[in-house]
Amino acid sequence: MDNECVQSVRKGWKRFTLMEPPIFLLLLAYGMTATVFTDLIVYQTCRQMMGENRNNCDILHTNSSSDEAKELDKIVQPHASYLIMCKSLIEGIVPAFLVLFLGPWSDSHGRKPLLIMGYFAPVCKYTILTIISHQDLNPWIYLLSSIPTSLMGGISVLLLSTFCYVSDISEPDKRAWYLACLESSLTAGLVIGTLTGPLIFQASGYGSLFLIATFLCIISFFYILLFVPESVRNESNKWGNPFNFSLVKQLVLTCTKKRPGLNRGLLWGCLLVLSLFVIIFDGTTNIEYLFANAKLGWNTVQFSMYSSLSMTLVIFGTIVGLRVMKNFMGFTDTTEALIGSLSGFAATITYSLTSKPWHMWLGTSLGIFTGIISPTTRSLLSKSAPVDDLGKVFSLVTFMEALLPLGGASLYSLMYSLYMSVYPLPAYLFSAGIYFLMIIIIIIMDRKIDIHESPYQTAIQED
Repeated sequence: MDNECVQSVRKGWKRFTLMEPPIFLLLLAYGMTATVFTDLIVYQTCRQMMGENRNNCDILHTNSSSDEAKELDKIVQPHASYLIMCKSLIEGIVPAFLVLFLGPWSDSHGRKPLLIMGYFAPVCKYTILTIISHQDLNPWIYLLSSIPTSLMGGISVLLLSTFCYVSDISEPDKRAWYLACLESSLTAGLVIGTLTGPLIFQASGYGSLFLIATFLCIISFFYILLFVPESVRNESNKWGNPFNFSLVKQLVLTCTKKRPGLNRGLLWGCLLVLSLFVIIFDGTTNIEYLFANAKLGWNTVQFSMYSSLSMTLVIFGTIVGLRVMKNFMGFTDTTEALIGSLSGFAATITYSLTSKPWHMWLGTSLGIFTGIISPTTRSLLSKSAPVDDLGKVFSLVTFMEALLPLGGASLYSLMYSLYMSVYPLPAYLFSAGIYFLMIIIIIIMDRKIDIHESPYQTAIQED
């Protein structure tokens, strides 16, 4: 570590001024634009398909709950979902592989280059969207904005570098609290952005919203550039080769070769559960606005209100649920993960049967404990390998979490476009099936795999 820079911020309140402000602004920009960008794709797809009757598409904004708008959605959304699927592939494939190389590279060459790259990509993305959103273009043109995100690692590299930086500047006994504050800033930005973005869009239009998002990203980029010190000393003062395949080979051998201290059954069981959970999350995120818009006639404001409140409810369920289950009921990590999976199973069954708005709220209430799955599974992962290898284990986890959802997002988009008129909705039934598989895996881990307490258990969420 660069002691002169880092030690000055390891004590007191200054440590909370490094990562929290920029990631809050970045997620604020993302939350403001996520739903509106999907709406833009649907709207421009409609205008392209309608040709000379393109003005008929205005009803998607003026009266989205009307029967005419719903019929128009049935025609347009299957085509729009393919475009959204391609966007997910562009923004996911390259970053998934970059994580394998850049994570180990940053251990010796520094975190700040990755942070700068991660925060510069959104500046490019929203600048492009600001320029082209003023034009009446073919919707496929909007995929140009995803290219900078893809080449610079996207959200995968940004979060990997952020959590590595947090580990560098925080003491082990206080790291969990620091991470909790970081995730609170991240979630707060996302929720506030989800609430305010559609309101800004209704008042000012697409271009103004993307312009505001661009300024937020510029502020966060310069904050990282000017005020965040490096946390790892580069002894050689050289960039080195970030694409060293020997690092990847060592990572794979660490997680697959049988040796003392490595619980391979537990490791791969947890990895499978986390991967399946991320597939569900990313897949349903791609279609949930399309579903609510087509089935219930919700516009961007109505859906954003629902989305932000549902996120808040899940956060509440995660924090309170973990506290009660762990401290008052004495549940194990596997039991807590099982409860989270059962909660997700009940929620997705309810979503598949949705025909009225209150069904969506019922599904959200039933899924209040789904947020428990990720931290409890990572806790189990921390017991699967020696402490010296936990970094490699979590690098593999990050890679799998970035790569596998690409197929899931594409599959969800394809299922939705082909079967959007089928009741119950097959995409949510598919999610219920994945949750059922997760339940079986967790039960097997609980009964068949010997899970030992270890002196490095405190690393539950440190990596």
